[in-house]
Amino acid sequence: MSSHYFSAHDICFKLPNGQRLFEHIEIKLRKGDRLVIQGASGVGKTTLLKCLAYLIPFEKGECKLGDETVGNNVPLWRTKVMYVPQTPVDHPGTPNDLFHKIQSFASQKNRTDHGNPVEIAQQWGISEDQFGETWSNLSGGEMQRCSLAIALALNPDVLLLDEPTSALDPDTIAKVEDTLKSRTCLWITHDPKQQQRVATGTLEMKKPNRYRDDDDDNDHTIDMQH
Repeated sequence: MSSHYFSAHDICFKLPNGQRLFEHIEIKLRKGDRLVIQGASGVGKTTLLKCLAYLIPFEKGECKLGDETVGNNVPLWRTKVMYVPQTPVDHPGTPNDLFHKIQSFASQKNRTDHGNPVEIAQQWGISEDQFGETWSNLSGGEMQRCSLAIALALNPDVLLLDEPTSALDPDTIAKVEDTLKSRTCLWITHDPKQQQRVATGTLEMKKPNRYRDDDDDNDHTIDMQH
């Protein structure tokens, strides 16, 4: 049995022009680890998170949650390894509508461990009334907090966070970070101070032409140990 809670092996992504955006990504996390992903714009940080959630196809590689692979059930995998975008999609209806809609999905409806997103978001300054507002009436920071609270309430095993606090003020950022410190996360941030506060490990992504062309290059390998 694997000793790692979540792992990704040899993840490679090829652009339509045939060039690789990134290659040979290796990640090994234990439960409760928070891996901060860093790198210059354009190296594929967001794309990597989407690959790990099987939202977009990648050229090669494999992800595991313990000994479990995605197999033929991608929707189930996404309930366990959940991507949270930096800017929430312009959903119809309200945050409450979105949460209840997701709960009705076949991959979610039999679960009994869902939390209450309103209670989670209230810790971050979001009111119950705001969860009943249409998404278009919310500010960017309000949308970001509602979206993240919904993801937390769905209780995935691993959160894939794409700059989850980029639209928030410092006091609210501190509260969100405190909540997330109990979760297993891969976390993109461009704030070095946030990295220092939250990271238990760091993955520095670089362009493939800066990697060596052998299988022993560990510049992009993370094995998180406590």
